[in-house]
Parts: sequence; structure tokens; C-alpha cells
Amino acid sequence: MMRLALALAIALAAPLAHAQALSPSGTVDAFHYAMKSGDRRKVLEFMSADVLVFEQGRLERSRTEYAKQHLGEDIRFAATTSLIVSRRSEKITGNTAWITSVYRNRGKYENRPVDLTNDETMVLTRVNGKWRIVHIHWSFDDHTAAH
Repeated sequence: MMRLALALAIALAAPLAHAQALSPSGTVDAFHYAMKSGDRRKVLEFMSADVLVFEQGRLERSRTEYAKQHLGEDIRFAATTSLIVSRRSEKITGNTAWITSVYRNRGKYENRPVDLTNDETMVLTRVNGKWRIVHIHWSFDDHTAAH
């Protein structure tokens, strides 16, 4: 856990312009930081042009499609909630990495309380020394909803 906290601190302290120096996990953290900061351009820069985004039963088949359909909503959501990593695994084989993370996400969105456990899988490829996200799969369990 200490290693993860240190890695997150380093990733967030590093200027986002130096993304090529980031590890795959650091790239994922920088992606989330850009989302929370509302830096639309930087969020998209971390994604490959042909990224696949699976989110709660929705599918976007490219960076352009994601930018048009759900990026704005995801940025607004990230701006009003706090995302805390509770568990993460990173596996790297050559120029491919996959990161699985579990987050606790709390805050308010559209005047409603948010208390979610988010499961996230990201697959990244290294191109010209930079890690790019080629696949995202997000799902969540809503603790504020009546079960």
C-alpha cells in the first residue's frame, strides 16, 4: 500500500508534459488527474486513437467517439468526486501492460451523494516510449442506491 501511495504521489507531482517517462500505472494515474483537472486535451492524449471504452454497458469504439459522447460527463463527475485507490495490479509484457484497479469514489454529482466502488481495467501499449491507453473497462457498485 505504501508503494502504491508513493507511486501515486510521484505520478501526480510529475508534470503531465513528461508522460513518456511515466510507468503504465503512472500513466493511468495521470489520466485520472487530467480528468479531475478538466484537462480534456490531456485526457485524450493518453488514449490511442482506436481506444475501446466499455462503461456500464456502453461502448465507444474510438477516442473521437468517447470525446463526443461521454468525456464531458466523465470530467464533470471527476471534478466533484474523490477517487481513492484501494487495490491495484500491474502486469507488463513487452510493450503491453494491463492495470486492474479498485477505487472508492465519493462526493456529490448533480446534487446527489456518490459512494461507489469502481472496478477498472486498462490495457496500454508503448509507442515511441509513451504508454497509451488502448482499452478501458469501467464498472461500479453504487453504495448509495437502495439494494
